[in-house]
Parts: sequence; C-alpha cells; structure tokens
Amino acid sequence: MKNTLFFLSILFVFTAFGQTKSDSISIKKKHKEVSISATKSSKSLDALPIPGSIISEKEITETAATKLDEVIEKQTGIISVPTKTGTKGVQMQGLDASYIAILLDGCPMIGRSFGAFDLNRISLADIEKIEIIRGASSSLYGSNALGGVINLISKNQVEDGKNMFLSMKYGTNNSLNSSALYQYKKGGLQLSNSMDYYKTDGYDLIDSDLLNTINPLSNYSFRIKIKYDLSEKIILKANGRYFNQEQENTGEKSNLLLEGESQIKEWNLGSSIKYLMHSNFSTEAEIYTTNYRTDEFLLNQNGSLFDKNYFDHTLLQSELRNNFNFKAINGIIGFGMTKEKLDRKYFSSIAQQDLKFLYGQLDCLAFGVVDIIAGSRYDNYSNYATEISNKLALGFPISKQLKINSSVGTGFKIPDFRQRYFDFTNSTIGYTVLGREVAFDRLTAMENDGMLQGIFIPFSEINSPLKSETSLNINVGIKFKVNEKTSFNINFFKNEVVNLIEAQLVANKTNTLPVFSYFNLNQVETKGMEFNTRFRPNSKLEIKAGYQLLFAFDSDIKTRFETGDVYAKDAETLVSFKLKKDDYFGLFNRSRHMGNLKLFYQFNDKLDLNTIITYRSKYALYDSNGNNLLDTYDEFIDGYALCDVGITHHTNASKSIQLGVKNIFDFTNPEYISNISGRLYYINLKINFKN
Repeated sequence: MKNTLFFLSILFVFTAFGQTKSDSISIKKKHKEVSISATKSSKSLDALPIPGSIISEKEITETAATKLDEVIEKQTGIISVPTKTGTKGVQMQGLDASYIAILLDGCPMIGRSFGAFDLNRISLADIEKIEIIRGASSSLYGSNALGGVINLISKNQVEDGKNMFLSMKYGTNNSLNSSALYQYKKGGLQLSNSMDYYKTDGYDLIDSDLLNTINPLSNYSFRIKIKYDLSEKIILKANGRYFNQEQENTGEKSNLLLEGESQIKEWNLGSSIKYLMHSNFSTEAEIYTTNYRTDEFLLNQNGSLFDKNYFDHTLLQSELRNNFNFKAINGIIGFGMTKEKLDRKYFSSIAQQDLKFLYGQLDCLAFGVVDIIAGSRYDNYSNYATEISNKLALGFPISKQLKINSSVGTGFKIPDFRQRYFDFTNSTIGYTVLGREVAFDRLTAMENDGMLQGIFIPFSEINSPLKSETSLNINVGIKFKVNEKTSFNINFFKNEVVNLIEAQLVANKTNTLPVFSYFNLNQVETKGMEFNTRFRPNSKLEIKAGYQLLFAFDSDIKTRFETGDVYAKDAETLVSFKLKKDDYFGLFNRSRHMGNLKLFYQFNDKLDLNTIITYRSKYALYDSNGNNLLDTYDEFIDGYALCDVGITHHTNASKSIQLGVKNIFDFTNPEYISNISGRLYYINLKINFKN
C-alpha cells in the first residue's frame, strides 16, 4: 500500500509540474569531453595519451541507469561480477575488482567485500559523467589503482538560478528507485542537494533450496555539495553524503533456514580551499573522511542468536595539491597523509595503518604536437614497505585524423587488512581462513591442541609478512577519426602482476575441514586488445560497437603446460592423462571474447529508441577434473548475450517517460550466474523543472 501511494504521489508531482513553467526549453551547449581522473587536471579526452573513456550523462539517461552497476557493465572490456556475498564488483582488462579504485569526485570510496566494491551503493542521481581510466594509475592514486580508476563526477551548475530534477523508476521484482536533485546558484554561491531511494523484493533463481538468490533490500542516500567563491582568488568547497541500507539476512544449516537482518551505514565528509595565487599557479588543500559500517545477525528457528557480525572501516585523508603551467607545460605536485583503521568481529584487535605520500606529474606538448605525460608517486607506510610508482605516456599525431598513443606504468596494491589479520571460521560450514600475520601463531596453537590432522605447507613458510602485489602495465593504441560520421580506436594492453595474493590450503582440521591462509603466488599476466567504433550517418541514428580479446594466465602454470608437466583425470574412467601446451585456458572467471553493440535512433523530437546488446564468451569458475587448473577439458559456463531495449517519449523539453525491457530474451543460469535475474520490465519517469 505504501508503494502504491508513493507511486501515485510521484505521478501527481509529475503532472503538477507539467502544468507550470516546466515547458521552458533548456539550452544544450556543445563542449569537449574532459577527463579529470587521468591527470588530476582538465584535459581533452581526444588529447589524452592514456586509454580512457567517458560515460556521458546522455548515455546514463538513455540506458535508464540509476545505479553505477547498470551502466558500467555495458562498457567495452568491463564486466560486473558477483562476489561471495552477492554484491557486484567490476573486472577490467582481466584484472579483478580489488585492483580498481572507485572515486567520487576524486575522493576514494571504501567498504569492500572480498576486495570488491559494491557498485549498487552508488546512485547516479547527481552524476554528470563517469570517467574510466584503464591500466596502472598508482602514480597518482597509490594502492588499489593497480588496474585502473573509475571516477564519478557530480553535476555542476553554470548559470544562476534554480534547477530541480525528479525521477522515478519502477520495475520487475517490485523494484522502485526514486530520486530528486535540487541545484541553486547565485553569483559565487552554488548549492546541490540530492536524495535517492531504492527498494526491491529480490529474486530467487533456484526453487529447490531454502535461500533466495538476492534477498529483499531497501536503501536511501542523501548528498549535499556547497561551493562558495570567497573572492576571485579563493574558492571554498564542502560536501557530505550518507547512505543507509537494510536487507534480509538468511543462512542454511542442517536443512533449516536461519533468518536475520543486515544493515549498512556509510558517510563521507569533505572540504577544501583553493587559492588562485596567479593565472599560472594555484594551490588547493583538501581534507576528506569516510566511514563504512555493516552489522548483521542470524537467529535460530527458536529465536536465539546463531551468529552476529560487524565491520567498521574508517579513512581520513588530507592532501595539498599545487597546479602550475608555463607555456606548454602543465604540472602538479601533491602530498598528503592517510590514516586508516578497521574494526571487525574476526580481528583480535583494531587494525590500523598510516600513510604519507608524495606525487608529481608533468603534462606537456613537445614540439607543438607530441602529448607527454610523466608522473611518479612515493608511498611511505607506517607498518609496511614503501612503494614508488611511475608512469609515462606519449601521444603522436600522424595527421589530423590519426593519432598513436602509448603508455607504460607501474602499479601496486598492499595486502589489505583481511589478508593480514583475518581470523574467521565459517559458522555454518566450519572452514577456517587466517590472515598472514596471525596464521603462524593460530596454526601452531591448533597443532599443539591436537586440532590438525594434515599439514600441507610448513608453518615456517608463513612466518613472514606478505609482499605487496606489483604490476607493469603497457598500452599502445590508435585513434582514427575517419570523418565527422565515423571514428574508431584500438588499444593493445598487457598487465604483469607479480606476487599475486591468493588463499591456499594450509592444513586440515581433525574434522577434515580445511584451514586456509594467504600467499604471494607467481606472476599473472593479462593481455589483449580493445576496439571501439562510433558511426553517426545522420542526426537521427548513432551506432557504437566495442570488442575485447583477452588472454589471462598464470606464467608458472603456463610454463608447466609447455614442459608437459600437467595431468588431468578422465571423468568417466578416472584415468590420468597428460595435457598439451594448447590445453591451458588461463585464469578462472575470464572470458576470451567480450563485445557490445549500442544503437540509438531518434524518430522525431519526442520519441527515441535505445538498444544495447552485450556478449560474453565461455568461462569457468572452478576446476572439474582434479588438477586445480583451468584446461580445455574442464566444465565451462557457456557464453551468452543480453539485449536491453528502451523507448523514451519526451512530453516536452523537460519531461519524459521511458519504457524498457532488460534481458529481453530472459537469459538465466541459476547454477552459476547469480547477478542475472531474467527479464526485467521498467517504467522511468523524469522531470526537469528550471526556474
């Protein structure tokens, strides 16, 4: 009943605004796309020698996306992958979500599950564009940017006056997403307030068990931004964000359903002051703090407490940036410090970490034509080894239509708190996972107490800290603008990740349940090619297409295949046989081929059509023939294609109604793919009231 009343109230507001000044025409200004996250300064995307792309507000609107995951997974070479807890992370250039930094207006977002940041937590209600930088970006952003950066940029009001944006989206699974954005500008004062509310009944792909695939949940977020020009040279900024989510929590033990609740609370606060000392020099001081906390519990069927868990992560960062330019040289020098702590149930004490960092970068135009970006960053941790990251990028224009870009950079990721201090025993299954810095003492104690019956790795090999994961990233690309109607770009990439951290079996307990800990493994390599093209034959039709070819493998395992040192077991005869060099497929959860096709057609001033087709080729999640490796004889998840279609009717320049279907052919794979729920219908109402 509440949902119905809410839906009707939004329709009433929609109609009421339709009878006011909302018929005023908003003027759209053409401007070049710029990328801020790549260089921490404005630079035309066409001139950027680093592989990057921008998801515009237009594309966000066309796809009816209201959360970050809905639009990011439609991009070339990027897939949204579910984690063990049901959240969605992002994989880019074959690198996992733990290597991708997620930023909101340049500030880091925290709170990850198994290294993955849940993209559903980010509302697009006040987002103007999304910048994506592929490849190592640690030279500017340090740890967690080993594989790239996704930076969300808020809407900015240019002209004086008031703006109000209202939207409501309703769809399958009783999903409701409503948002409101209010902007005000007068002279040097700018104010922006946004609100977003989302709820869904979830869904269940497997009827034979007691659990839902995704449990019902609801969340809301508020965000405020203030900018004030104190004078022509001094600019003050402040922002705040609050997010709250509640979800049903369920578990299963001994064929009995355990029920409870899960709650997420998150807040972000930031402020800065910028001093334009000279037309060629400015300095900006910024302080930013954020907290992410989860609380969850499960109850037995008699109402008694079965399990209770909490996770409380806080980050405080202060930074001073100095920008300067001289003739054809733009530079930035920055330094700062970060304090981070994590308190959670499965830690014996609060984990803390301090960081001091210094970075610098030059962006220049050599000989009047060659774009050069060179940067370096120094990270000094209080309780870990220091890291130095570098990047060099060159852009060579061959002609007005053709440009060749190349970049090489190093990245790193220090072991996270979980990999260092985890002390977890699953309450329903019973397996144990130990962080590297607690594993030796805990395993020694378990052995002395007679709790272990099999030891597979000597304890002496875990009596030392983990090393940071480091990478070398190389990109070589071509941008070619055939004419005003057609353009394309192609980028060849290679990532080498050394000291990859993964969990390995250390011992078995007397009840035969396993004990895992974390280790630095051999070098992992991802390489391939990304291709994107755009074709606009006339003012009504636009076609975009993208394709990624990916090879991802463990270098040591690849060598073993080449030397004929790998065997597999036949599923029927149980007889082992030797595998050949070409039988090695690569890393788990990687597809060799990925692609997308986007079509936008405008029938007239009031009606347009948007279609997106995405494709992912076969991949595997685990070994099925007993050698713990992925080879051609393992069981693969078949490739699949998804098709979304949306039709938008613009009532006038400020109001629109959008009807659409996602996954129109109703593809599902309940056993292996939990984040694709089947065909989804939606209606999306939007209004822009400008005064």
